[in-house]
Amino acid sequence: MARRRGFGEVERRVSASGTVTYRARYAMPDGTRYSRTLATRMDAEAWLVGERGLIDRDEWTPPQARRAAEEKRQRDAAFNTVAGFAERYLSERSLRPTTIRGYRKLLANRILPYFGETPLTDVSLTDIKRWRASLDPTTEATNAAAYRLLRSLLQAAAEEELIDRAPPKVRGASSAPVRNVAVPATLDELAVIIDAMPERLRLLIVLAAFVGLREGELLELRRSDVDGVAGRIDVTRKVDKDADPGTQGACPDCGRHISSPKTRSGVRTVHVPPPFVKMLQEHLLEHTAEGPTGLLFPGDRTDHMSVRFLMDRYRPAREAAGRPDLTIHHLRHTALTLAGQHGATAAELQARAGHASQAAMAIYQHATLDRDKALAEKIGQTYEAWSADRTS
Repeated sequence: MARRRGFGEVERRVSASGTVTYRARYAMPDGTRYSRTLATRMDAEAWLVGERGLIDRDEWTPPQARRAAEEKRQRDAAFNTVAGFAERYLSERSLRPTTIRGYRKLLANRILPYFGETPLTDVSLTDIKRWRASLDPTTEATNAAAYRLLRSLLQAAAEEELIDRAPPKVRGASSAPVRNVAVPATLDELAVIIDAMPERLRLLIVLAAFVGLREGELLELRRSDVDGVAGRIDVTRKVDKDADPGTQGACPDCGRHISSPKTRSGVRTVHVPPPFVKMLQEHLLEHTAEGPTGLLFPGDRTDHMSVRFLMDRYRPAREAAGRPDLTIHHLRHTALTLAGQHGATAAELQARAGHASQAAMAIYQHATLDRDKALAEKIGQTYEAWSADRTS
């Protein structure tokens, strides 16, 4: 039976299993009825009192709309924590898979253990300084990367007006001192490494050490990217070796993620020093996969070569040269050092390397293909002179 009151009514209900509940209900002037079932009569009557209070204060809206608004408020509150906003930040931006992977690692290991459930509005400069002081001092580079990510999150939150402004910068927090300076390889060391590599991989070492191509760029070079007569190579793609296989942009044959270079300046044309053009031509004939899209350095099944396969062959070669410290990236450093020694300007070095920075963008226009070719020729002349002295 329903128990009538001054506003609404409460009905006691018994289910087939014997469970007792109480349904509170009321009608609005337009005849629309609203109800809610609760566990006790006291709860049901309290709900009616609350609804009547909203009507008296002219604050009433349909209960369903209020529930939806509360759910939205709770969702917004969750997104307005550092953890919630970080998830939005990663999902709403066009970031590379490798970038997302790196950011998630920084969040999980450095940022969220300290700031995870903290509301964005509560993150202060003092909190950031305390957080930095809590980090492992032996991982300065990672700490600096974590700070840069946290600051980016807070700046994005400020742009969306979720906070009034991002806390001021912490001086020096975004950079870390360079502990291990790459030592370029000498021409003698490079000769030993090249000779110790399998024939199919010697050109890869040359393109890394004398042209300055990145590992991911080398592994994605194809026959159509190379002009064997002019010794010219177009760099337009790279393998993202740390990306999850099968993600969007993955190679259908091997699952590796292929993307354009990280910046617009990474798309470039470079020249091989003349002494190595014959090696390039022979490699195209003997070791490159068939067809215009055939990989310059294919794996065992003509798909992409794995980094492990490459390193299993490169590691003994660098040890033979007495340079166990020399990574593939250090070979690229060697190439840029050689270019600098031969008079390359900052603009030419950045153009040849495919680097980009706001400070350098204004002068990129002075780095031309003709100048890059001349630079390659100078490097080639030095190599030829060294080679002649070595054999005499």
